[in-house]
Amino acid sequence: MKKFKALLLALLIAFSVCMFACDCQNVGGKNNLSGSDLDNAEKYYIKWEGRYEYKTNEDTGTDSVYLYHTATGFTVDFTGTELKVSFNSKISGDSESRYPYYNVSVDDEIIPTVDRSRTFFLTGGEQEITVVSGLKNGKHTVKCLKMSEPYDAETSITGFKTDGEFIERNKEDDNSNFRFMFVCASGGSGHGSLGYSERNGSAARTTANSSSLHAFNYLTARMFGADVQFVANSGWGVAYPSGKSITDVIDYTGITISNNVSGALTTAEWDYNKWIPDVIIFNIGGNDTGANGFNQSVYQDRVVELVENLHEHYPNAKMIWTHTESNAGRYAVSALTDAGILSEGYMVVGIIPKVGSDGTY
Repeated sequence: MKKFKALLLALLIAFSVCMFACDCQNVGGKNNLSGSDLDNAEKYYIKWEGRYEYKTNEDTGTDSVYLYHTATGFTVDFTGTELKVSFNSKISGDSESRYPYYNVSVDDEIIPTVDRSRTFFLTGGEQEITVVSGLKNGKHTVKCLKMSEPYDAETSITGFKTDGEFIERNKEDDNSNFRFMFVCASGGSGHGSLGYSERNGSAARTTANSSSLHAFNYLTARMFGADVQFVANSGWGVAYPSGKSITDVIDYTGITISNNVSGALTTAEWDYNKWIPDVIIFNIGGNDTGANGFNQSVYQDRVVELVENLHEHYPNAKMIWTHTESNAGRYAVSALTDAGILSEGYMVVGIIPKVGSDGTY
């Protein structure tokens, strides 16, 4: 009997030690994600938002996910009280006015969130950001989207950490969400959208007062609870200015701080099968007509080329060409009409009335 009791006690002690060790080591889940985890190689932990590129960072030699365009980012689920993310950022110039900003939502919060603690920015180089902390210990969903434009900074993510453990997401559910794609310039990418001065009416554009998440494109998608993908940058057009043609980079993942087509072509070719939009909204062309060397016929040909390219990839997507009754808009609609695109039924035209046309802001 004594031997049996001793054996039973030994088993209980061994079991307790094992359980304690398992708890301390977080066995059964991961408390950090890096390397091939970023590409969801084995398990689907990260929902990458918008276009992204998984590759090795040339400067650091670490596996990274590059988030070039505005409104790119991630959604992750985890248990615990905090989330830390390791970023790498290459800033366009040394000015704080080019620091890229991000906005964060937790659980039922909706982006853009108004809580100042839910917004952060990156300086240049490698940095670990505590995206959220002090949460009630339990299951949480964190979504994080870039507010800034690609020509401000090239940003990438090298890892995630939590004091709990990450939870696998349901890929089928993520892929079934309604989706909007936006092809636009400053009107959609949020160039100075939050800039306002009571004294002067307007303020100089900075990354701190720019946010695609507060511009009409993203807010339209938000009304439908939709995911978004932007191909956009301020100052770019359908075909002009020279070296800043969206049509020339639509097949690539991003635009870089070089702010030109040649830089964009160094990013990976985009796999159109990764993300299928339900609606594509165009708000572009205003930069074309004011550019040096503008040619109406060339512009109209590129409008048709851009639309037909996306329709070929996404034949079931509905498209809306928006404009403010500008010359660029009229030229585009004329070209789309002549090409028979509008009569095919997958494209409609939306006219956005100008606000403040009397000179007020």
